[in-house]
Amino acid sequence: MKFNELKQFYSDNYSLGYINAGNGRSNIENRFVLISLINYVHYKTKLKNPDVTHYEVIMKLNKNACLPEDFIRGLAIVCEDFAYGSTSFPTFGFKGKDILKEIDAILKCYLPF
Repeated sequence: MKFNELKQFYSDNYSLGYINAGNGRSNIENRFVLISLINYVHYKTKLKNPDVTHYEVIMKLNKNACLPEDFIRGLAIVCEDFAYGSTSFPTFGFKGKDILKEIDAILKCYLPF
């Protein structure tokens, strides 16, 4: 595959470009915070349920945001890739249920255009 074909494939399947700025952060900050917080929740959930996947965690977190299935799959893959080999994830000062609230707030920054 040529570079432009790979770039288009990535954009079609794994792009987080629809997560925009919000909560006083830029687009890229929001995306990194989202990935890290999802990975933190997945890691903590996996301690109790070793078979849980990133996809399953995001589906539970998606209740209020109603994101499209293809975006959820792509986000799950990106999160899993970033989490590979890691057991520590920054929470940016969020604790407990505030982590879940922040994930929800960021997911609501999704704009499909």
